[in-house]
Amino acid sequence: MKKNVLTITFSHETNAFCPKKTDIQDFRNMYLYVGEEAFTMQRGRREGVGAFLEVFEGCDDFTLIPTLSAWACPSGVVTANMYDFALNQIETVIHNHKNIDGVLLNLHGAMVAEGHDDGEGDLLEWIRNLVGWEIPVIASLDLHANVTDKMAKCATALIPCEEYPHTDTYETYTKAAELMLQTLRGECKPVMAYRKIPFLQPLLPSASAQLAPLYALTEELKKQQGILSARFTHGFFPSDIAELGMAVLIVADGNQQQADAAADALYRLTCQQLPNLKITYPSFEETLDRIMAAEGGPYVIADSSDNPGAGGLGDTTHILRAILQRGITGAALATITDAKAVETCIVAGVGATVELELGGWSDAEYSGGPLKVSAYVKLLSDGKYLSKAKMSYNVEFRHGKTAVVEIAGNSVIITEISRQPYDIEIFPNHGIDPKEQKLIVVKSSVHYRATFASVAKEMITVALPGYSVPIPQIYKYKKWKGSV
Repeated sequence: MKKNVLTITFSHETNAFCPKKTDIQDFRNMYLYVGEEAFTMQRGRREGVGAFLEVFEGCDDFTLIPTLSAWACPSGVVTANMYDFALNQIETVIHNHKNIDGVLLNLHGAMVAEGHDDGEGDLLEWIRNLVGWEIPVIASLDLHANVTDKMAKCATALIPCEEYPHTDTYETYTKAAELMLQTLRGECKPVMAYRKIPFLQPLLPSASAQLAPLYALTEELKKQQGILSARFTHGFFPSDIAELGMAVLIVADGNQQQADAAADALYRLTCQQLPNLKITYPSFEETLDRIMAAEGGPYVIADSSDNPGAGGLGDTTHILRAILQRGITGAALATITDAKAVETCIVAGVGATVELELGGWSDAEYSGGPLKVSAYVKLLSDGKYLSKAKMSYNVEFRHGKTAVVEIAGNSVIITEISRQPYDIEIFPNHGIDPKEQKLIVVKSSVHYRATFASVAKEMITVALPGYSVPIPQIYKYKKWKGSV
């Protein structure tokens, strides 16, 4: 008899300080597929469901059952309507199948929903109450998951990605699916050890020297016979829940004592390394002075504090304002989210000059307020293009209606929908050659490094006002009671 494996993607990285709640339409803006549509739309793509399908392709002893595949751009708390919608879809499928032999999930690990501070923990517990505690429940996670006690209790195995930029997400989805396959075939019996580290780690790239000892130990642990996975999470500090922070996750083959010993070793080393896990960001003004005095380019500045990939709204005007005030030309900026400005450009048409109050539509304290500019409309598009980045190859990016304008000798991409422009393809797909720019500005934190490194003379991340400032100490936490 074939074994049935339920597949679920429900992924959101929640910034509790972002004022914009995340509703059903926000998921639809990225992707929201129900039932078989998830398999149709994601087969062959470097997404969770695509990896699950590839691993089980040709396995005649298994049937994969789609439920829901939903992912939204990081932003504020997920609405109760969206959370309940997801649970209802999953429950309907479970009730329509009498026998469920395993549940395979693609989660983020830092979801906060209305009424559910522990979004994934509550989800996993709810699933357990429906399918029982005997079958394997295995989930892939983002590196920035805030793993909670409930998540660890309710999952058979949690497999976070390891790299930041997240260039290994597809491999992580694949590993989770392979572990499920091996478990159901009786080839292994995963047991997990979990250790919480209540430390708010800043947004350190995985290649950072400070993290090297931790990654070296995980590689050593993986060489032990019987260790199926040895990984740790960085946590996501803007979520503001009681269980913020890093975590150690070790999965062993049937040997809980071995898993615990490995987890204790990695936990001890991580705790010893905590004082070194710091980042100092350069002065933006001094950085701009240095770039403009230097020869050549392009130099890439990342506006981490307004990163839509961490809950920024994409509307801040601090950097563009400074560029214009200094009379700088030859800069290209991606992106400013401003649906009203895009619509103005569409009505005027390509070749028109329009007067805009650009960006700054959120709280002026964070956004810098709108910027009055005269803009020449160079290009209009639907904001869609296929990613060529390793972490999202062949995935369609959707920025909604998009306008490319020239403002005082600089190119600015204005979008209807807020989304992190970490793939360099956003520029050539909107008529801009990144190699020809003196300065490139992207609203990103770390992911941009994976593709912009090929052209950048230097990449600099700065911290300005915004909703996704990459410094844990600036946030006024309400639910996190630890020290920062």
